[in-house]
Amino acid sequence: MRSKITLFGAFLMGTQLSYGQNQTNLPIKNWLPIYDFTLKNFSQPPIKFGPMCRWWWPGNLVEKTELKRELNLFSDNGFAGVEVQPLNRRIPVKNEKDEARKLSWDTPDYYDNLRTVMQEARKRHLIVDVTNGSGWPPGGSFLTPEDGFISLEFGTTTVSGGQMLAVPLVKPDSPTKVLPRLIAVVIAKQIAGQASGNNETKRLDTADMKEVTSYVQKDTLRYAFSKGTWKVIGFWAVRTGESTEMAASPKQGPILNHFDSLSVLKFYNHLYGDRTGLQPYFGNPMRAVFSDSYEFTANRFYAYDLPAYFKARRGYDLIPWLPANMQKGYNTVIFSRPDSKPDFSFSNQDWRLRYDYDLTLNDLLRDHFFKTSRNWAEKRNLLFRTQAYGFNMDMIAMAGAASIPETESMLGTEANLKIMTSGALLYNRSIVSAEAVVFAGRAYTNTPQKIRMAVDKLFAAGVNQIIYHGVPYRYVSDKFGPENWYLFSSPLGPHINFSSNLGEGNIFWKDQKRVNTYVSRVQYALRSGKPHADVLIYYPFLNIEGAPDNEEEILTTGYLKDVEGPLPPPKKYEVPDPVKIKWASKVYPLINQLEAAGISWAWVNDESIQVAKLQKNNAIDIRGNFSAALILANDSTIQLRSAERIKQLAARGMRLLVTGAIPVQQFSFLNWRENDQKTMQSISTALQMHDSQYLNDKDAIKNWINKLPRSIKYQKEYRFSRQTEREMTDGSRIKFIWNKSEKWQTISLSLDKKYTKSYWLNADAGTMYKNNGRSVSWQLPPYGSVLLFASTNNTTNQVTASTPITVDPNKSILSIKKWDLKTDSLTIKNSELFDWRTNEQLKYSSETGIYTSTFQWPLLKTSTGHFFLDLGHVSFTAEVYINAKFAGKVIYSPYVLDISKYLVKGTNTLEVRVVPGQLNGFIGKANNGDPRYLQFKKKNDQLMSAGLLGPVTIRPANKHD
Repeated sequence: MRSKITLFGAFLMGTQLSYGQNQTNLPIKNWLPIYDFTLKNFSQPPIKFGPMCRWWWPGNLVEKTELKRELNLFSDNGFAGVEVQPLNRRIPVKNEKDEARKLSWDTPDYYDNLRTVMQEARKRHLIVDVTNGSGWPPGGSFLTPEDGFISLEFGTTTVSGGQMLAVPLVKPDSPTKVLPRLIAVVIAKQIAGQASGNNETKRLDTADMKEVTSYVQKDTLRYAFSKGTWKVIGFWAVRTGESTEMAASPKQGPILNHFDSLSVLKFYNHLYGDRTGLQPYFGNPMRAVFSDSYEFTANRFYAYDLPAYFKARRGYDLIPWLPANMQKGYNTVIFSRPDSKPDFSFSNQDWRLRYDYDLTLNDLLRDHFFKTSRNWAEKRNLLFRTQAYGFNMDMIAMAGAASIPETESMLGTEANLKIMTSGALLYNRSIVSAEAVVFAGRAYTNTPQKIRMAVDKLFAAGVNQIIYHGVPYRYVSDKFGPENWYLFSSPLGPHINFSSNLGEGNIFWKDQKRVNTYVSRVQYALRSGKPHADVLIYYPFLNIEGAPDNEEEILTTGYLKDVEGPLPPPKKYEVPDPVKIKWASKVYPLINQLEAAGISWAWVNDESIQVAKLQKNNAIDIRGNFSAALILANDSTIQLRSAERIKQLAARGMRLLVTGAIPVQQFSFLNWRENDQKTMQSISTALQMHDSQYLNDKDAIKNWINKLPRSIKYQKEYRFSRQTEREMTDGSRIKFIWNKSEKWQTISLSLDKKYTKSYWLNADAGTMYKNNGRSVSWQLPPYGSVLLFASTNNTTNQVTASTPITVDPNKSILSIKKWDLKTDSLTIKNSELFDWRTNEQLKYSSETGIYTSTFQWPLLKTSTGHFFLDLGHVSFTAEVYINAKFAGKVIYSPYVLDISKYLVKGTNTLEVRVVPGQLNGFIGKANNGDPRYLQFKKKNDQLMSAGLLGPVTIRPANKHD
């Protein structure tokens, strides 16, 4: 084993040295540009700032002409690019020829199609990312079982001692043809009376524990046991045999062993090597290789170099303590993980042994997969984009190991969303992407309003590249309705349900360009400069599992109250973790206080704390990123080196706030009693420093927050807001502010005198408004957002100088209550407004509803001469005609239009054309027996709000306008 490890290490050093020596100034900077914000590019940013989308292919059952058509459609509708993902899921075919084509991923024909995409994308200046394989997780039939994951398994025998024994080792079954490989043998006495059942944890005595591997010959232990009852535990490396899912090939293959650099290189060189013909497109238009979240099936991951890594990084020998790491499904993704207990236990400190093992797997994953992937990609002018979570790891550090770290909407709470964005900040990753607008159990609930809310939630969490979870290739089959193939809501697999179809089959596709234009403007602003966090909050966990919702957040599950049907009861694995519930009970209120005060924040991991420095102004400096304070919030455990560094920084003047539980212990098993004491002493000493405080009272914390130095201050608490900040090289700032409430809100800020000018930027309209003075205000519509640009630059900019004309949402001139409603199937006369869900004739309708009414208008005069039509609540988009003239279209809040120039004295006619969602129509068709919509049968409880709900009023402009 040692010679193999040594040879392997030499190989790694050789490849890394070769890379370092041969690396040239490849234009990676074209993909990761560093620039300062300028007003001139805001209204019409280049196409590269648009959102991207995951482009689902039905395997390789695609046509070149259709690929080109869809790429041009993406470009014409404001997409910056695509991520190609061919897979085999719910794809009916007509004949054997089509079946063979569908399953021809990783063939010359597939790469020919992919090159066609590259050529057309290059013409349209689109970005192309490619998923690392077909289906998920990454792997393929071109890999051998030896390229697959290894799990550490065990076999055990009970023997009576007091004699020399020859004990045949129990060898675990292997799911592959690769024979199990013996790693170690440990013997220990079982504590009497402890866990006699087969499924119970067996308590072992550390006083009678020993590694005896050297006494094994030909899988038999020959050893002189002392008196007593002994457990003989043999540990074996076993290939897991886990295969890919949904790969578009005749057979599934092994999942790639992410802990083996040689197999990783083999994997990449196969998928993107000379035989593929893709190299001419590396860097233009092919940007990145994408690796999805790290969700696998294994009892306990193992790598042949793990013991050496462990000894070097954890400081003690792992082998005697292996029993404490045995647990069925420990490294299995949470939604497939069995409800099991540890197989063995030494003491109530076993959690430390598991932490040390987890952290070593983290180190192996970073070195073998993340670094290998990124080095391989960047050497070829490509990037490595990945979701750095899935099993226990330092996710913040792993985000920093990617070229582009990625989060996803389905992580729900901002506590999870900000793990990746915090990693991007702390490790200087200029782009952080998100698998966006996808929610479980919410198929066909995405509307322009919901998309806007979902992306704004991501922007406020620090994301600056939206990658919609899916636009399917247009695959036509009589098994589907005119919406065509959509793999995550299909009559062929009705139990699969995700809300991510944003393609032509979506009724709101015609509105996607406007949404994308909004996204591109925000992303241009949020990629400028670098992210800024006023404060850092220590993050103590190695996983995303079990985080409870923050009561002040919205859209954590993709559910919109009063708009959509109820969520199903949570599955067992979706129930929050009691440990995280207790932690969040203090942390979430603190976060809400910070957000209400306009304080930007990020998580910080141990690795980053340990390299932190202190600037002369007492700002915390982590890799060139500056924050005003560090917060330890309601967690009793922190790494010893972190505690010692905090003590040093506090002594030099670092602002430190500790609230809730105080760290009194560290994680590692090594010398844990002594090191726990050192940890507690370090934090205690840090708290005695002048700028350190321990606070639990809400008002005391508020006072501490208000004293934090910052250059943009909220003038009071705004509980409706969520925000993020970017800082330019000259000290200018961009601040994105999102109103997460359903009400109109006004926000007022005070700006530092260093800002010579400031501007409000409306990313929906593309308009810019110059402020006067250092006290600035903006009226935010329900679920609306705005960008503030505070500039230190005196350069004159040509922007709109006047204050925008805005509606006064609190005043009404008249209300319009009676309407005629016409759809393709019925007419309703002189009715008040209602939700179609409450009407038997309309509850299953997805037809456009045409509302008409009349009103009398006196020739009013105001200081502005502006009047606004406020439609109130709309489900979901509305085109407005006044006196037969098109007055505008509204696709999300605020459903308000300036109608001043269309009004005439006397009688006015008003027509509102409302487009509802598709879901209600699908449910109706399913109930009527249409097999193409089987997945929606008996889903009446999922009917969505539909129609013009109002109240409809005409309002004046704000007086100050």
